Amino acid sequence: VGTCSGADTDKFEKFGLTPVKAKHVGSPLIKECLANIECKVIDIIQRHNIVVLEGVVAYFDNSRKEKRTVHAIGDGTFVVDGRKLNRREMMKSKLPEGV
Repeated sequence: VGTCSGADTDKFEKFGLTPVKAKHVGSPLIKECLANIECKVIDIIQRHNIVVLEGVVAYFDNSRKEKRTVHAIGDGTFVVDGRKLNRREMMKSKLPEGV
């Protein structure tokens, strides 16, 4: 998906993705994603081409059987996660009550 520009390509159509109306921002969510985050632009640092975002709300599709995520490194390689580390005992004092 990152190999073409949305300026001249309808990525939803090209890659068979389904847009879902977001509740708090104008950009659509992607139905096929395991997770979506609605974000607002807080600042744009022109000199370094950095866009600072604030997450407004996040969604996670618990109904999906496959929950691993794929992370693009940027050099043509990817990392697929899936290993869960349980550090609840160590983090107990920092977790909300009931977690």
